[in-house]
Amino acid sequence: MRLFALLIITVVLVSGTFAQSPLEVFGYVQTSFTSFQNNWEFEAPPGEADYRYNYMGINQLNVLFAKDFGDGLSGLINFEYINNYSSANGFGSFNVQEAYIRWDYKPWLKVKFGMVIPQFNAMFEIYNKTPLLPYVLRPKLYEANTGNLVDIFNILPQRSLLHLNGAVPVGTLVLEYSAFMGNPPSSFMSSPDNDMIPGYVAYGQSAVAYLSRGGRVGFRYGDIRAGISYATDRANQRAFVKDVDGTTVDLGDIPRAKFGADFTASLAGFTLTGEYLKVSSNTSSATDDSLTAWNAADPYFIGKSFDKEFYYATLQYNVTDDLAVYAMYDYLNDSVDPFYFGLDGYYGYHLGAFYSVNEAVVLKFQFTNNHARYDTQEPVNPIRGFEELQFSAGVSYAF
Repeated sequence: MRLFALLIITVVLVSGTFAQSPLEVFGYVQTSFTSFQNNWEFEAPPGEADYRYNYMGINQLNVLFAKDFGDGLSGLINFEYINNYSSANGFGSFNVQEAYIRWDYKPWLKVKFGMVIPQFNAMFEIYNKTPLLPYVLRPKLYEANTGNLVDIFNILPQRSLLHLNGAVPVGTLVLEYSAFMGNPPSSFMSSPDNDMIPGYVAYGQSAVAYLSRGGRVGFRYGDIRAGISYATDRANQRAFVKDVDGTTVDLGDIPRAKFGADFTASLAGFTLTGEYLKVSSNTSSATDDSLTAWNAADPYFIGKSFDKEFYYATLQYNVTDDLAVYAMYDYLNDSVDPFYFGLDGYYGYHLGAFYSVNEAVVLKFQFTNNHARYDTQEPVNPIRGFEELQFSAGVSYAF
């Protein structure tokens, strides 16, 4: 009891010490309904089918805690829940998306330390702030709801530990920059299913000396914003699955570079937004030869390289101050995974509209038409097109 009382007194004293401002609690939620159907050209290959289903519920929920400590210091914690998260039922996901302390020294120097989503292409900064986005289904690289299908955070930079950014006015032009450093990809983190160095590395910690690094430089001029981004890391291919039977081989740790670009411009009620990302992998000639041989044996399952590419463009028109419509095209390809992305990548056409009920609530509607082509290795019509149709309606709100 004495120890318990001492702990209570300590908490009260510490709380009083850091009482410069009250704790802020806020968040973002998106709930939606989607009707899905897919169609195979000619007929579905063995193991596939033309499916029809509906899914609904909470796509994403972010609960954030913020605290102003004074003297330019503040802290933020961001908890993220995906796809109707339920630990009891074993579906969805939950993670600590961000947790950092921030020091705003000057507009040209802001420092974050902890777990930070880095500034790398414009949408990465706001992809989880759903009321700020017009989409029910975001551009493919940022659609966190498909995490069990595509590991987008293996394509995007990892969360950083140390992050610097700032803005410098030069006349009517504002120059922007960021620089960050952090953990390697999550495949280098030790876990019960990936015990990297048993007896040495605790679960949840990195088991390699590699660090991810990167940054962005850009500018803002009126209603125009643009920038270029660059990052480096390595891909863990120590247990690469080389065939449909699950056979693995050790291809080592592959260095890679990530180059990105973003652009936004508004004029006369129209807003054009676009991004590009290219991931280039530095593979050995022996690895290239192996991929070529495995691809020749089964082009439906194994691709010819580890390179990845993404881009999207959205043209939005504001009909009124509260109502807007848009058209979007997006493309995503991970060349080593034709089983999901096909021969040419996975691309889609989108039409949508959103209505701002007020500053906190946004109604959204979206039609999506995705496409890909696959080499099914069937004796008749081996190259077959694949199409998805999705009708979505949702609401995003902030609290």
